[in-house]
Amino acid sequence: MDDGTIVIARIPNPNAGPPFMTTASEVATMDFARTVLEIPVPKVLSWSGEAENPVESEYILMEEATGNQLGEVWDEMELHDKLKIVDDIVAIERKFLSLSFTRYGNLYFANDAFPGCEKAEIIGEVPHSLKKEVESRFVIGPVVDRSFWHQERASMGIDRGPWKSPQDYLRAISQREIAWISSHAAQKSPGGLFATSEAQRTPDAHIVLYRKFLEVAEYLLPKGDQIRPTLWHWDIHAPNIFVYEDHVTSLIDWQDTWVGPLFLQARHPRLVDYNGELMMRLPESYGALEDEDEKIRIRTQVEKSIVLWTYETETKKANPILHDILHINQGRTRRDTVDFSTNTWDGDIIPFRQCLIRIARHWNEINTEIPCPIEFTDEEIQAHLLDGEGWNENADFWDSLQGFVHRDGWTSNDNYEQALEMFAQLREQGLQSLSGEERSAFEESTRWAVRKPK
Repeated sequence: MDDGTIVIARIPNPNAGPPFMTTASEVATMDFARTVLEIPVPKVLSWSGEAENPVESEYILMEEATGNQLGEVWDEMELHDKLKIVDDIVAIERKFLSLSFTRYGNLYFANDAFPGCEKAEIIGEVPHSLKKEVESRFVIGPVVDRSFWHQERASMGIDRGPWKSPQDYLRAISQREIAWISSHAAQKSPGGLFATSEAQRTPDAHIVLYRKFLEVAEYLLPKGDQIRPTLWHWDIHAPNIFVYEDHVTSLIDWQDTWVGPLFLQARHPRLVDYNGELMMRLPESYGALEDEDEKIRIRTQVEKSIVLWTYETETKKANPILHDILHINQGRTRRDTVDFSTNTWDGDIIPFRQCLIRIARHWNEINTEIPCPIEFTDEEIQAHLLDGEGWNENADFWDSLQGFVHRDGWTSNDNYEQALEMFAQLREQGLQSLSGEERSAFEESTRWAVRKPK
Protein backbone atom coordinates (compact mmCIF):
# COMPACT_ATOMS: atom_id res chain seq x y z
CA MET A 1 0.00 0.00 0.00
CA ASP A 2 1.05 3.66 -0.32
CA ASP A 3 1.74 3.89 3.42
CA GLY A 4 3.98 0.81 3.39
CA THR A 5 1.45 -1.58 4.93
CA ILE A 6 0.91 -4.96 3.31
CA VAL A 7 -2.53 -6.39 2.57
CA ILE A 8 -2.99 -10.10 1.88
CA ALA A 9 -5.53 -11.13 -0.75
CA ARG A 10 -7.07 -14.58 -0.47
CA ILE A 11 -9.06 -16.07 -3.36
CA PRO A 12 -10.74 -19.42 -2.74
CA ASN A 13 -10.07 -22.44 -4.92
CA PRO A 14 -13.26 -23.30 -6.86
CA ASN A 15 -13.12 -26.79 -5.30
CA ALA A 16 -12.88 -25.47 -1.73
CA GLY A 17 -16.59 -25.64 -1.00
CA PRO A 18 -19.96 -24.08 -1.84
CA PRO A 19 -19.88 -20.55 -3.32
CA PHE A 20 -20.44 -17.69 -0.87
CA MET A 21 -20.82 -19.97 2.14
CA THR A 22 -17.14 -21.00 2.18
CA THR A 23 -15.89 -17.42 2.11
CA ALA A 24 -18.60 -16.07 4.42
CA SER A 25 -17.91 -18.72 7.05
CA GLU A 26 -14.14 -18.23 6.94
CA VAL A 27 -14.50 -14.47 7.48
CA ALA A 28 -17.02 -14.85 10.32
CA THR A 29 -14.90 -17.54 11.99
CA MET A 30 -11.77 -15.37 11.86
CA ASP A 31 -13.70 -12.47 13.36
CA PHE A 32 -15.12 -14.67 16.12
CA ALA A 33 -11.68 -16.04 16.98
CA ARG A 34 -10.14 -12.56 17.01
CA THR A 35 -12.84 -10.55 18.80
CA VAL A 36 -14.57 -13.10 21.03
CA LEU A 37 -11.83 -15.62 21.84
CA GLU A 38 -9.06 -13.00 21.59
CA ILE A 39 -6.80 -15.30 19.58
CA PRO A 40 -4.18 -13.51 17.44
CA VAL A 41 -5.76 -13.59 13.97
CA PRO A 42 -5.24 -11.17 11.04
CA LYS A 43 -8.05 -8.62 10.76
CA VAL A 44 -10.24 -8.89 7.67
CA LEU A 45 -10.36 -5.50 5.92
CA SER A 46 -12.77 -6.32 3.12
CA TRP A 47 -14.35 -9.36 1.55
CA SER A 48 -16.86 -10.50 -1.04
CA GLY A 49 -18.76 -13.75 -1.18
CA GLU A 50 -19.97 -12.99 -4.68
CA ALA A 51 -17.96 -13.41 -7.87
CA GLU A 52 -19.78 -10.57 -9.66
CA ASN A 53 -17.33 -7.83 -8.78
CA PRO A 54 -14.30 -6.14 -10.43
CA VAL A 55 -12.09 -9.02 -9.23
CA GLU A 56 -14.46 -11.55 -10.86
CA SER A 57 -13.98 -13.84 -7.87
CA GLU A 58 -14.87 -14.18 -4.23
CA TYR A 59 -12.04 -12.73 -2.15
CA ILE A 60 -10.81 -11.83 1.32
CA LEU A 61 -8.50 -8.86 1.97
CA MET A 62 -6.80 -9.04 5.34
CA GLU A 63 -3.95 -7.62 7.32
CA GLU A 64 -0.58 -9.27 6.93
CA ALA A 65 0.18 -11.74 9.70
CA THR A 66 2.71 -10.17 12.04
CA GLY A 67 6.02 -11.83 12.80
CA ASN A 68 7.86 -14.62 11.01
CA GLN A 69 6.35 -17.82 9.69
CA LEU A 70 7.29 -20.46 12.24
CA GLY A 71 8.18 -22.97 9.56
CA GLU A 72 11.03 -20.71 8.45
CA VAL A 73 12.62 -20.38 11.89
CA TRP A 74 11.60 -23.48 13.89
CA ASP A 75 14.61 -25.62 12.98
CA GLU A 76 17.03 -22.88 14.05
CA MET A 77 15.32 -22.07 17.35
CA GLU A 78 16.82 -23.10 20.67
CA LEU A 79 14.84 -25.69 22.60
CA HIS A 80 13.89 -23.31 25.43
CA ASP A 81 12.44 -20.92 22.84
CA LYS A 82 10.48 -23.71 21.19
CA LEU A 83 8.95 -24.52 24.56
CA LYS A 84 7.68 -20.93 24.79
CA ILE A 85 5.83 -21.50 21.53
CA VAL A 86 4.39 -24.72 22.94
CA ASP A 87 3.12 -22.78 25.98
CA ASP A 88 1.43 -20.27 23.66
CA ILE A 89 -0.27 -23.07 21.72
CA VAL A 90 -1.62 -24.55 24.96
CA ALA A 91 -2.92 -21.09 25.89
CA ILE A 92 -4.64 -20.72 22.51
CA GLU A 93 -6.26 -24.13 22.90
CA ARG A 94 -7.47 -23.05 26.34
CA LYS A 95 -9.27 -20.14 24.64
CA PHE A 96 -10.96 -22.52 22.20
CA LEU A 97 -12.11 -24.58 25.20
CA SER A 98 -13.40 -21.56 27.12
CA LEU A 99 -16.84 -21.74 25.52
CA SER A 100 -18.98 -24.02 23.42
CA PHE A 101 -22.18 -23.83 21.40
CA THR A 102 -25.57 -25.54 21.36
CA ARG A 103 -25.34 -26.66 17.72
CA TYR A 104 -22.77 -28.28 15.41
CA GLY A 105 -22.11 -26.46 12.12
CA ASN A 106 -20.30 -23.52 10.55
CA LEU A 107 -20.23 -19.96 11.84
CA TYR A 108 -21.58 -17.05 9.76
CA PHE A 109 -22.37 -13.41 10.44
CA ALA A 110 -25.99 -12.87 11.37
CA ASN A 111 -26.22 -10.31 8.58
CA ASP A 112 -25.34 -13.05 6.08
CA ALA A 113 -27.82 -15.60 7.44
CA PHE A 114 -29.71 -17.78 4.95
CA PRO A 115 -32.30 -20.57 5.30
CA GLY A 116 -31.00 -23.26 7.65
CA CYS A 117 -29.07 -20.91 9.94
CA GLU A 118 -29.86 -20.68 13.65
CA LYS A 119 -28.93 -18.24 16.40
CA ALA A 120 -25.40 -18.86 17.71
CA GLU A 121 -25.90 -19.62 21.40
CA ILE A 122 -22.78 -20.09 23.50
CA ILE A 123 -22.43 -21.75 26.87
CA GLY A 124 -19.63 -21.55 29.36
CA GLU A 125 -18.36 -19.28 32.11
CA VAL A 126 -18.65 -16.12 30.04
CA PRO A 127 -20.39 -12.81 30.81
CA HIS A 128 -24.07 -12.51 29.89
CA SER A 129 -23.21 -9.45 27.78
CA LEU A 130 -20.84 -11.56 25.66
CA LYS A 131 -23.50 -14.23 25.11
CA LYS A 132 -25.90 -11.53 23.88
CA GLU A 133 -23.24 -10.04 21.62
CA VAL A 134 -22.52 -13.42 20.02
CA GLU A 135 -26.23 -14.10 19.51
CA SER A 136 -26.69 -10.75 17.79
CA ARG A 137 -23.61 -10.97 15.55
CA PHE A 138 -23.32 -14.65 14.61
CA VAL A 139 -25.38 -17.63 13.49
CA ILE A 140 -24.60 -21.34 13.06
CA GLY A 141 -25.57 -22.84 9.74
CA PRO A 142 -24.92 -25.74 7.37
CA VAL A 143 -21.35 -26.99 7.02
CA VAL A 144 -19.16 -26.00 4.09
CA ASP A 145 -17.12 -29.22 4.32
CA ARG A 146 -16.40 -30.20 0.71
CA SER A 147 -17.47 -33.78 1.34
CA PHE A 148 -21.06 -32.54 1.69
CA TRP A 149 -20.89 -30.62 -1.62
CA HIS A 150 -18.60 -32.69 -3.85
CA GLN A 151 -19.91 -33.64 -7.31
CA GLU A 152 -23.65 -34.35 -7.42
CA ARG A 153 -23.91 -33.97 -3.64
CA ALA A 154 -24.15 -30.20 -4.16
CA SER A 155 -27.62 -30.56 -5.70
CA MET A 156 -28.87 -33.35 -3.44
CA GLY A 157 -31.27 -32.76 -0.58
CA ILE A 158 -28.94 -34.09 2.11
CA ASP A 159 -28.61 -33.11 5.76
CA ARG A 160 -25.79 -30.54 6.12
CA GLY A 161 -26.66 -29.34 9.60
CA PRO A 162 -26.64 -27.56 11.87
CA TRP A 163 -27.04 -30.58 14.12
CA LYS A 164 -28.25 -30.87 17.70
CA SER A 165 -26.13 -33.94 18.47
CA PRO A 166 -22.85 -35.38 17.17
CA GLN A 167 -24.64 -38.64 16.41
CA ASP A 168 -26.85 -36.70 13.97
CA TYR A 169 -23.66 -35.54 12.25
CA LEU A 170 -22.31 -39.10 11.93
CA ARG A 171 -25.63 -40.34 10.62
CA ALA A 172 -25.64 -37.51 8.06
CA ILE A 173 -22.29 -38.73 6.71
CA SER A 174 -23.56 -42.29 6.22
CA GLN A 175 -26.89 -41.26 4.76
CA ARG A 176 -25.17 -38.83 2.39
CA GLU A 177 -22.77 -41.44 1.01
CA ILE A 178 -25.40 -44.17 0.75
CA ALA A 179 -27.65 -41.77 -1.20
CA TRP A 180 -24.86 -40.63 -3.51
CA ILE A 181 -23.44 -44.12 -4.16
CA SER A 182 -26.90 -45.54 -4.80
CA SER A 183 -27.65 -42.88 -7.42
CA HIS A 184 -24.32 -42.00 -8.99
CA ALA A 185 -21.60 -44.63 -8.41
CA ALA A 186 -21.08 -47.15 -11.20
CA GLN A 187 -18.98 -50.31 -11.09
CA LYS A 188 -15.37 -49.34 -11.83
CA SER A 189 -13.04 -51.18 -14.16
CA PRO A 190 -9.85 -52.64 -12.67
CA GLY A 191 -7.70 -50.33 -14.82
CA GLY A 192 -5.61 -47.55 -13.32
CA LEU A 193 -2.08 -46.73 -12.32
CA PHE A 194 -2.54 -48.87 -9.23
CA ALA A 195 -4.53 -52.02 -8.72
CA THR A 196 -7.74 -51.63 -6.73
CA SER A 197 -9.68 -54.28 -4.88
CA GLU A 198 -12.96 -55.70 -6.08
CA ALA A 199 -14.63 -54.08 -3.05
CA GLN A 200 -13.26 -50.67 -3.99
CA ARG A 201 -14.83 -50.98 -7.44
CA THR A 202 -18.21 -52.28 -6.23
CA PRO A 203 -20.87 -49.78 -5.01
CA ASP A 204 -22.69 -52.32 -2.83
CA ALA A 205 -19.52 -53.05 -0.85
CA HIS A 206 -19.34 -49.40 0.18
CA ILE A 207 -23.03 -49.23 1.06
CA VAL A 208 -22.72 -52.30 3.31
CA LEU A 209 -19.97 -50.57 5.32
CA TYR A 210 -21.87 -47.30 5.60
CA ARG A 211 -24.85 -49.21 6.98
CA LYS A 212 -22.58 -50.79 9.57
CA PHE A 213 -21.30 -47.30 10.39
CA LEU A 214 -24.89 -46.17 10.89
CA GLU A 215 -25.41 -48.97 13.40
CA VAL A 216 -22.47 -47.92 15.60
CA ALA A 217 -22.88 -44.14 15.16
CA GLU A 218 -25.05 -43.91 18.27
CA TYR A 219 -22.32 -45.42 20.47
CA LEU A 220 -19.05 -44.49 18.76
CA LEU A 221 -18.40 -41.23 20.60
CA PRO A 222 -17.87 -40.61 24.32
CA LYS A 223 -20.39 -38.62 26.34
CA GLY A 224 -20.67 -35.34 28.20
CA ASP A 225 -18.31 -32.40 27.72
CA GLN A 226 -15.97 -34.46 25.55
CA ILE A 227 -18.40 -34.10 22.63
CA ARG A 228 -19.57 -30.54 23.23
CA PRO A 229 -19.83 -28.31 20.11
CA THR A 230 -16.46 -26.54 19.99
CA LEU A 231 -14.77 -24.23 17.52
CA TRP A 232 -11.30 -25.63 16.83
CA HIS A 233 -8.44 -24.84 14.47
CA TRP A 234 -7.56 -28.34 13.28
CA ASP A 235 -4.34 -27.43 11.44
CA ILE A 236 -2.00 -25.91 14.01
CA HIS A 237 1.38 -26.53 12.43
CA ALA A 238 4.43 -24.46 11.60
CA PRO A 239 3.30 -22.93 8.25
CA ASN A 240 0.10 -21.57 9.87
CA ILE A 241 1.80 -19.99 12.90
CA PHE A 242 3.65 -16.67 12.95
CA VAL A 243 5.97 -15.72 15.79
CA TYR A 244 7.94 -12.78 17.06
CA GLU A 245 10.45 -12.84 19.92
CA ASP A 246 9.56 -16.46 20.65
CA HIS A 247 5.83 -15.91 21.02
CA VAL A 248 2.89 -16.64 18.72
CA THR A 249 1.70 -13.45 17.02
CA SER A 250 -0.75 -14.85 14.48
CA LEU A 251 -2.63 -18.01 13.51
CA ILE A 252 -3.78 -18.23 9.88
CA ASP A 253 -5.68 -20.54 7.48
CA TRP A 254 -9.17 -20.70 8.99
CA GLN A 255 -10.89 -22.25 5.99
CA ASP A 256 -12.79 -25.45 6.95
CA THR A 257 -12.74 -24.48 10.64
CA TRP A 258 -16.12 -25.34 12.15
CA VAL A 259 -18.00 -25.96 15.38
CA GLY A 260 -17.71 -29.74 15.71
CA PRO A 261 -17.68 -32.41 18.43
CA LEU A 262 -14.67 -31.69 20.62
CA PHE A 263 -13.66 -35.36 20.63
CA LEU A 264 -13.37 -35.33 16.83
CA GLN A 265 -11.77 -31.88 16.70
CA ALA A 266 -9.03 -32.31 19.28
CA ARG A 267 -5.73 -33.90 18.36
CA HIS A 268 -2.05 -33.24 18.93
CA PRO A 269 -0.99 -30.15 16.98
CA ARG A 270 1.25 -31.33 14.17
CA LEU A 271 3.96 -29.05 15.50
CA VAL A 272 4.41 -31.23 18.59
CA ASP A 273 3.28 -34.60 17.24
CA TYR A 274 5.95 -37.29 17.60
CA ASN A 275 5.41 -41.05 17.38
CA GLY A 276 8.92 -42.28 18.07
CA GLU A 277 10.46 -43.58 21.28
CA LEU A 278 10.72 -40.89 23.97
CA MET A 279 14.28 -39.94 24.92
CA MET A 280 14.35 -37.11 27.44
CA ARG A 281 18.12 -36.64 27.66
CA LEU A 282 21.24 -37.39 25.64
CA PRO A 283 22.70 -40.86 26.35
CA GLU A 284 26.01 -41.12 28.18
CA SER A 285 27.62 -42.50 25.02
CA TYR A 286 26.65 -39.39 23.02
CA GLY A 287 29.97 -37.59 23.51
CA ALA A 288 31.95 -40.55 22.18
CA LEU A 289 29.98 -40.79 18.92
CA GLU A 290 31.95 -39.89 15.81
CA ASP A 291 29.11 -40.20 13.28
CA GLU A 292 27.75 -36.65 12.99
CA ASP A 293 24.54 -37.82 11.30
CA GLU A 294 23.85 -40.15 14.23
CA LYS A 295 24.46 -37.33 16.69
CA ILE A 296 21.99 -35.13 14.81
CA ARG A 297 19.42 -37.94 14.83
CA ILE A 298 19.76 -38.40 18.60
CA ARG A 299 19.58 -34.66 19.31
CA THR A 300 16.45 -34.43 17.16
CA GLN A 301 14.86 -37.37 18.98
CA VAL A 302 15.56 -35.80 22.37
CA GLU A 303 14.24 -32.42 21.28
CA LYS A 304 11.01 -33.83 19.80
CA SER A 305 10.52 -35.94 22.95
CA ILE A 306 10.87 -32.90 25.21
CA VAL A 307 8.55 -30.79 23.04
CA LEU A 308 5.84 -33.48 23.12
CA TRP A 309 6.30 -34.12 26.85
CA THR A 310 6.04 -30.39 27.58
CA TYR A 311 2.87 -30.05 25.51
CA GLU A 312 1.21 -33.03 27.21
CA THR A 313 2.29 -31.92 30.69
CA GLU A 314 1.06 -28.35 30.21
CA THR A 315 -2.15 -29.58 28.56
CA LYS A 316 -2.90 -31.85 31.50
CA LYS A 317 -2.60 -28.86 33.85
CA ALA A 318 -4.30 -26.17 31.74
CA ASN A 319 -6.73 -28.19 29.60
CA PRO A 320 -7.45 -31.48 31.41
CA ILE A 321 -10.47 -32.32 29.23
CA LEU A 322 -8.23 -32.19 26.16
CA HIS A 323 -5.64 -34.39 27.85
CA ASP A 324 -8.34 -36.94 28.71
CA ILE A 325 -9.64 -36.95 25.12
CA LEU A 326 -6.18 -37.57 23.71
CA HIS A 327 -5.85 -40.65 25.93
CA ILE A 328 -9.34 -42.18 25.71
CA ASN A 329 -9.68 -45.93 25.06
CA GLN A 330 -9.60 -46.68 21.33
CA GLY A 331 -9.72 -42.93 20.68
CA ARG A 332 -7.59 -43.15 17.55
CA THR A 333 -9.80 -45.89 16.07
CA ARG A 334 -12.98 -43.94 16.77
CA ARG A 335 -11.67 -40.73 15.20
CA ASP A 336 -10.13 -42.54 12.25
CA THR A 337 -13.43 -44.27 11.53
CA VAL A 338 -15.08 -40.88 11.08
CA ASP A 339 -12.15 -39.48 9.09
CA PHE A 340 -12.08 -42.45 6.71
CA SER A 341 -15.85 -42.37 6.26
CA THR A 342 -15.68 -39.10 4.34
CA ASN A 343 -15.74 -40.51 0.79
CA THR A 344 -14.66 -44.10 0.35
CA TRP A 345 -15.68 -44.22 -3.31
CA ASP A 346 -13.13 -41.65 -4.46
CA GLY A 347 -10.78 -42.50 -1.62
CA ASP A 348 -10.08 -45.85 0.06
CA ILE A 349 -12.57 -48.41 1.33
CA ILE A 350 -9.92 -50.52 3.06
CA PRO A 351 -8.92 -48.24 5.98
CA PHE A 352 -12.61 -47.51 6.65
CA ARG A 353 -13.36 -51.22 6.79
CA GLN A 354 -10.29 -51.82 8.95
CA CYS A 355 -11.57 -49.27 11.47
CA LEU A 356 -15.00 -50.91 11.60
CA ILE A 357 -13.38 -54.32 12.11
CA ARG A 358 -11.33 -52.86 14.97
CA ILE A 359 -14.47 -51.38 16.51
CA ALA A 360 -16.17 -54.79 16.44
CA ARG A 361 -13.04 -56.45 17.84
CA HIS A 362 -12.54 -53.93 20.68
CA TRP A 363 -16.20 -53.15 21.36
CA ASN A 364 -15.90 -53.87 25.09
CA GLU A 365 -13.36 -51.04 25.39
CA ILE A 366 -15.81 -48.66 23.68
CA ASN A 367 -19.20 -49.67 25.13
CA THR A 368 -20.02 -52.14 27.87
CA GLU A 369 -23.78 -51.49 27.95
CA ILE A 370 -24.90 -53.35 24.81
CA PRO A 371 -23.51 -56.08 22.54
CA CYS A 372 -21.70 -54.85 19.45
CA PRO A 373 -24.34 -54.11 16.79
CA ILE A 374 -22.04 -55.08 13.90
CA GLU A 375 -19.99 -58.15 13.03
CA PHE A 376 -17.69 -59.44 10.32
CA THR A 377 -17.60 -63.09 9.29
CA ASP A 378 -14.33 -65.01 9.00
CA GLU A 379 -14.77 -64.95 5.20
CA GLU A 380 -15.18 -61.17 5.21
CA ILE A 381 -12.06 -60.72 7.31
CA GLN A 382 -10.04 -63.02 5.06
CA ALA A 383 -11.18 -61.07 2.00
CA HIS A 384 -10.22 -57.86 3.79
CA LEU A 385 -6.73 -59.19 4.53
CA LEU A 386 -6.25 -60.12 0.87
CA ASP A 387 -7.39 -56.65 -0.21
CA GLY A 388 -5.02 -55.16 2.34
CA GLU A 389 -1.96 -56.74 0.78
CA GLY A 390 -2.37 -54.70 -2.37
CA TRP A 391 -3.38 -51.63 -0.37
CA ASN A 392 -0.22 -51.86 1.73
CA GLU A 393 1.87 -51.94 -1.44
CA ASN A 394 0.17 -48.76 -2.58
CA ALA A 395 0.62 -47.21 0.87
CA ASP A 396 4.32 -48.04 0.81
CA PHE A 397 4.56 -46.39 -2.60
CA TRP A 398 2.97 -43.16 -1.37
CA ASP A 399 5.06 -43.20 1.79
CA SER A 400 8.15 -43.32 -0.42
CA LEU A 401 6.95 -40.12 -2.09
CA GLN A 402 6.35 -38.25 1.15
CA GLY A 403 7.25 -34.59 0.64
CA PHE A 404 7.24 -35.05 -3.14
CA VAL A 405 3.70 -36.07 -4.14
CA HIS A 406 0.78 -36.31 -1.70
CA ARG A 407 -1.76 -39.14 -1.77
CA ASP A 408 -4.37 -36.80 -3.24
CA GLY A 409 -2.04 -36.02 -6.14
CA TRP A 410 -0.89 -32.59 -4.95
CA THR A 411 2.68 -31.57 -5.64
CA SER A 412 4.51 -28.26 -5.53
CA ASN A 413 5.23 -26.19 -8.63
CA ASP A 414 8.91 -27.04 -8.22
CA ASN A 415 8.20 -30.79 -8.33
CA TYR A 416 5.38 -30.78 -10.88
CA GLU A 417 7.39 -31.65 -14.02
CA GLN A 418 9.36 -34.37 -12.25
CA ALA A 419 6.17 -35.86 -10.76
CA LEU A 420 4.41 -35.89 -14.13
CA GLU A 421 7.41 -37.58 -15.74
CA MET A 422 7.38 -40.26 -13.05
CA PHE A 423 3.67 -41.02 -13.55
CA ALA A 424 4.13 -41.03 -17.32
CA GLN A 425 6.78 -43.74 -16.92
CA LEU A 426 4.50 -45.73 -14.62
CA ARG A 427 1.77 -45.45 -17.23
CA GLU A 428 4.02 -46.84 -19.93
CA GLN A 429 4.98 -49.76 -17.70
CA GLY A 430 1.31 -50.48 -17.04
CA LEU A 431 0.42 -50.41 -20.75
CA GLN A 432 3.18 -52.90 -21.51
CA SER A 433 1.92 -55.37 -18.88
CA LEU A 434 -1.77 -55.30 -19.87
CA SER A 435 -3.78 -56.41 -22.87
CA GLY A 436 -7.34 -56.45 -24.19
CA GLU A 437 -10.11 -54.63 -22.34
CA GLU A 438 -7.96 -54.12 -19.25
CA ARG A 439 -5.36 -52.30 -21.34
CA SER A 440 -8.02 -50.14 -23.01
CA ALA A 441 -9.55 -49.17 -19.68
CA PHE A 442 -6.13 -48.43 -18.20
CA GLU A 443 -5.13 -46.37 -21.24
CA GLU A 444 -8.26 -44.25 -20.98
CA SER A 445 -8.10 -43.70 -17.22
CA THR A 446 -4.45 -42.61 -17.25
CA ARG A 447 -4.42 -40.17 -20.15
CA TRP A 448 -3.83 -37.37 -17.66
CA ALA A 449 -0.27 -38.71 -17.25
CA VAL A 450 0.61 -38.50 -20.96
CA ARG A 451 3.56 -36.18 -21.64
CA LYS A 452 2.83 -33.78 -24.45
CA PRO A 453 5.65 -33.32 -26.99
CA LYS A 454 7.50 -30.05 -26.52
